[in-house]
Amino acid sequence: ISCIFPFLPLKRTLSILYAASASGELGETLVKKLATEKKIRAHLTLVDISTKQLTQNKNPHTQKICADLMKMHLSKKYDIILMRSSLDYFSTEKKQIHALKKIRNWLAKDGVFFNQPAYLPTVSERNLADRIYRSNDKIGRRHFQSSDIKQLYSLANLKMKKIGVAPKMRITEKEHVQRYHIGEKEVKRIQKIISHAPKSKRPNIKITPSGYSMTFHFPIFAAWKNFP
Repeated sequence: ISCIFPFLPLKRTLSILYAASASGELGETLVKKLATEKKIRAHLTLVDISTKQLTQNKNPHTQKICADLMKMHLSKKYDIILMRSSLDYFSTEKKQIHALKKIRNWLAKDGVFFNQPAYLPTVSERNLADRIYRSNDKIGRRHFQSSDIKQLYSLANLKMKKIGVAPKMRITEKEHVQRYHIGEKEVKRIQKIISHAPKSKRPNIKITPSGYSMTFHFPIFAAWKNFP
């Protein structure tokens, strides 16, 4: 969180929108750190499509909105908008650009959008990850980020800058079995998909004796409205 401090709007009170927030833990942590380390008062709003996730947040001062980000309309503008590991759930570039345009519209004039996407360093690895997630309806379609994220931001009329890096995350077939209830046949299908790509071109996606592993990177980007 500290890497975003140099890019905050110069205000003593900030409005924060956490898009695709789940329970909003990151937003709550930011509000506390702003108060204790910067003496800045912040008002937090969470937006998520899941009522179950939102009800896990017990802070009575935090506003919760249960809505589909792609369909919702907000008249309020926010000084800060947060998103973490969620842009890939919008399963096509077109949908991602639409989501980014909505976020841009909700930014105040001097507002900042902070995004930490699930990222693979090369487009070829990203495309392989997309094929893996599309291979089974239980897992669901995803479109992960790669170096072409700059183009997505540009098409949404946002100017962006990389400001930090969060720890990498390695997931294996065990997480997919537990979360999506895939079986042995589906694990083998994913192994076969991975095997079609040369090892040298997929250092972050590997076949293992028990299944497979995928290592996601998490760069942190700040973005502002790009005025013509």
